Amino acid sequence: MTDAPTPIALRRRLVLLAALLATAGAGLWWAGGLDAAALLDAQAWAQHTDLLLAWQQQSPVLFVAGFMLLFVLLSVLALPGCWALSLLAGSAFGTLAGTLLVGLASTLGALLAFLAARHWGRDRVQRRLGHRLQGLDRLIERHGALGLVGLRLLPVLPYPLLNPLLGLSRMSVPGFFWPSLLGLTLGSLPYVWAGQSLLAYFRGLPGPHLLWLAAACTLLLVAALATRRRRLREAE
Repeated sequence: MTDAPTPIALRRRLVLLAALLATAGAGLWWAGGLDAAALLDAQAWAQHTDLLLAWQQQSPVLFVAGFMLLFVLLSVLALPGCWALSLLAGSAFGTLAGTLLVGLASTLGALLAFLAARHWGRDRVQRRLGHRLQGLDRLIERHGALGLVGLRLLPVLPYPLLNPLLGLSRMSVPGFFWPSLLGLTLGSLPYVWAGQSLLAYFRGLPGPHLLWLAAACTLLLVAALATRRRRLREAE
């Protein structure tokens, strides 16, 4: 007896995936090519951001909806660009509101990946590798919600692997959502903070924006070094 999807089910999944990719591609086009090269050019970054902020002033609700949709799609499909949107959130919404929006959008993307793995792959994996999933369930029970918050702050296990892996476990949806929301919101703070400081510095606004930008980048560097150290320690 095979557990392979039927042709109709497979076709539906392919259509859904194509629709998601098309929407994400349209969103990337909407974002206007935010990349590392633009960040190195103060004038290009400021002009690019001004165009998006002008759209925000004209259609604030549409802007927020488009931002959230794009961020969720990039998160669930594990596509690059979330860091650039986090910087944009700081410029468009400020540090507090931008951090909350990014935290919510990234959590929704993680939840969709979690639910996709649970509903599309859990039964098959359970039949084939059920004994290994028991070890995963014991590990989750031992570390609990604080362990998941820690994995969000220090992504020792990459998110594209962590989210579906937890979906294969017995972790409840609330047990996944709330710790993820807390960890991803706190983890997005340095990016959003840097985005707000970066735009203010490029525009020449008064205030120690370069100092705030350096502080945000320091937080990101410390988190990256701590993640690398933890990965090396666990690999030993």
